[in-house]
Amino acid sequence: MIYRNKKEMITSLIQPSDIVLDVGFWGQGIRIDSDSWPHRLLKERCKDLYGLDISFDKKSFPSDHYQMVSAEKFVFPLKFDVIFAGDLIEHLSNPGLFLESCLNNLKPEGRLVITTPNTFNLFNLAEKITKTEPTVNHDHTAYFNQKVLAQLLGKNGFEVTAVDFIYTLDYKLKESWKKKFLNVVYRSLSVFTDKFVETLVVTAKISPHKNNS
Repeated sequence: MIYRNKKEMITSLIQPSDIVLDVGFWGQGIRIDSDSWPHRLLKERCKDLYGLDISFDKKSFPSDHYQMVSAEKFVFPLKFDVIFAGDLIEHLSNPGLFLESCLNNLKPEGRLVITTPNTFNLFNLAEKITKTEPTVNHDHTAYFNQKVLAQLLGKNGFEVTAVDFIYTLDYKLKESWKKKFLNVVYRSLSVFTDKFVETLVVTAKISPHKNNS
């Protein structure tokens, strides 16, 4: 399915009874006073919310629910129904360590929700034709598509239960005329196929083999 934005995705994938950990909650590319800030949306939706990031304003977030640590190595005193990692995995040096921490902090029946740019989105493909490489965030360390991400998750004790997409991230960016033109093409194509949509949403659970080990 294609979600219109992250609010629609969170409403669909997070239940009001869920205890959620938001990994990388501070650095999600949007102002924290915005109504579209994913951490705010999660807090409004779930039963209880925790968070971690390598940097944030510690005065605004109580230490019993927030940790200033790396996403690649974290431990909380409770297990979570959902671990949410929004636009995070493409920034990590070692995503396998991140997934190991997720395994150790999820309930046996818990879910991992990952969003990440789709390698084969329309903008990347168009820029690959006109440039040596597509424009990319300077902090990204990897590209992911649904096949590669499923393989990575499988090698680290998870199995994919759903693959969805997000149409827009709600970021207010100044766009070139080329990007505006591609938006028209992109919107038209998304009526027929989701494979060119900008953002992947992958939901996974701990594999039965891992739970029994």
